[in-house]
Amino acid sequence: MRLRVLFSLSVLVAVWWLAGRPGADLLMGFVEGTGSSAPQAEAAAGRPVVVLSPAYGWWSADSKQIDPGPQSAGLVEKDVALDVSQQAQEILARCPLDVRLTRTGDDSQHTLANVHEIVNDDHPTLAVAIHTSDPNAPSGAAAFYTVNGEDDAGSQRLSAELADAVSARLGLPNLGVRPETASPTGGLYIHPWQAPAALVDVGSLGADASALRNHRRDFARAIAQAVLNDMSVPLDCADGLQLPNAASLVGISFPSQPLSQNLSVQNDGMADWNPAHYQLVSAGDAYGAAANYALPAVVAPGQTATWALPARAPTSAGVYEQLWQLTRDGTAVGPVVKVFIVVVPQEAQGLKDKLDQQVAEWQAAGSAKVDDMSKQMQAEIKAWAVQQAQKQAANCLGANGAVLLGVVWVARKRRSRAD
Repeated sequence: MRLRVLFSLSVLVAVWWLAGRPGADLLMGFVEGTGSSAPQAEAAAGRPVVVLSPAYGWWSADSKQIDPGPQSAGLVEKDVALDVSQQAQEILARCPLDVRLTRTGDDSQHTLANVHEIVNDDHPTLAVAIHTSDPNAPSGAAAFYTVNGEDDAGSQRLSAELADAVSARLGLPNLGVRPETASPTGGLYIHPWQAPAALVDVGSLGADASALRNHRRDFARAIAQAVLNDMSVPLDCADGLQLPNAASLVGISFPSQPLSQNLSVQNDGMADWNPAHYQLVSAGDAYGAAANYALPAVVAPGQTATWALPARAPTSAGVYEQLWQLTRDGTAVGPVVKVFIVVVPQEAQGLKDKLDQQVAEWQAAGSAKVDDMSKQMQAEIKAWAVQQAQKQAANCLGANGAVLLGVVWVARKRRSRAD
């Protein structure tokens, strides 16, 4: 009983102590952010269908296993083709298109002979098979078109767009376009596809291994660019951004202190960002920053723009958010970006040092997610506040315990006399 009384008293003292401290709301909740997620394609509903078919990865009736395709220098064609296809789908999904893949992983339910059924069931406007060339093939991009297929003229045009786009974006030799009859088998599996169809070899697994390992986003951009050009869809529909290092978006401060954080965003579209059309706009409380900032310079696809954003930390401890939106002529580009201002109590130098070290580790790792970092820092500050409250409660009990027990003794004595 005595332990329960002391525990309850310590909790009451802790709450009393915390209520009078800066950042008393730490135990009651934190500023929660509202950011938008990356744009996704809506349901098909009248949108043109584009089918991307990653090479290999199908069940082989002969070997009784998944056919991986050619392999070289640690690269496997089925995996490279799937990664490029998925990234191209992600980029194209920003546009008014319904983009589908014939497979999203290894497929043990279908063989290569079934692929045309998968493609034709989607009734595509166009379709692209994405391959790499043999490890012994020369460097460069090449594409194949159908002969006596569904739409040979459209197939040849699409093939040219693909070879041109990959060559230009990756700086690889353009090996041109070829009829499917030039293949060793005298025909290709794209032949029965009921749409303008092309097969592109984006590069050699041998000669272009470095590019295929390190620049798959650029291969995906090239595929997306060729598709949009062939369909006469403006490239800016696929405008988007990526955050090179989310951990750089976290700043640790004491209350009311000025601070500055760098916000870097990478052009993940297919056209240049021009300062005449792009700017960064505040989408919430700017905490001392301006309402908008111009784009510093022209930013090519794959390159990064950086802004130094000033702020003044709020007066109470907690985790706060600046919200920023990149815009093109007033239209949102990509998701809202959160910049976190983490405010620790003035007396919490040790906590600040700890959080600074955590942010440095996240930056070095380069893989932490902003929302996860925010939750962890909220938990750290809350734990610190609870610990301080408990210490204060313990001190109060130590100093005033005798007085408290004396009051209880007197009260009991008076009650016994009254009885």
